[in-house]
Amino acid sequence: MFNPRPVVRALPIGDGHACVVIDDALVGPERLPAFAYAYREDFQQAPAGQFPGQQLRMPEEFTHLLGDVFREHARQALGVRRTQFGASRLALVTSAPQALAPVHWNPQRVRAFEPEQRVVLAELFLFHDEMLGGLQFFVPRVSPQQIEQMEHDAGALAPDEFSRRHGVAAAYPRGGSACFAEALAIPARWNRLVFHDGASFHAPAIGDPARLVADPRAGRLSLTAAFTCSRPRVPW
Repeated sequence: MFNPRPVVRALPIGDGHACVVIDDALVGPERLPAFAYAYREDFQQAPAGQFPGQQLRMPEEFTHLLGDVFREHARQALGVRRTQFGASRLALVTSAPQALAPVHWNPQRVRAFEPEQRVVLAELFLFHDEMLGGLQFFVPRVSPQQIEQMEHDAGALAPDEFSRRHGVAAAYPRGGSACFAEALAIPARWNRLVFHDGASFHAPAIGDPARLVADPRAGRLSLTAAFTCSRPRVPW
């Protein structure tokens, strides 16, 4: 299913982070959208603070195949050692901007629970309409303490209170802001796979939210995955 000879690039993000972009990732990529459409009734609405849309968990066997791609093409570039756990999902971004939970108003990061671990995220674009948006990365303009407070408040405060306190309105992040500078934008491209350190601030680059629909054949369908990895004991 995965292309044994894809086109691979490693790109710096900033703040010591990097991403790996793999084009032509799948052989026969149209099979995954067809699978998503066939099982469209099994998609479930994700918790508002977790993901702005619907998801369908993929079998472990598929996650293992994606993990093989990660180990061969991206593990060393991202500075991790061994995959300890992985999970993958088909994901449809469907939420209108005004319906977003505050955690999605700013770029997000995913950090491991243990200091000797790191989380690597993956997204494979399974749509042809590039206006549905690729992936963008950011670096903070403000102190780590301010970022930590904002992340805490996004999960603890009501949307109106969060907006008043931090001066942020309900919207998908787009470009820079008072708190974040855009560091890198990866355009959407059919059959493009991106691996990156979850600790890098990131967000989907939604070009036109009006195009977000729940139909896997026309919406912003991606394969997403998270791999919990150990850090290398010595530098590569």
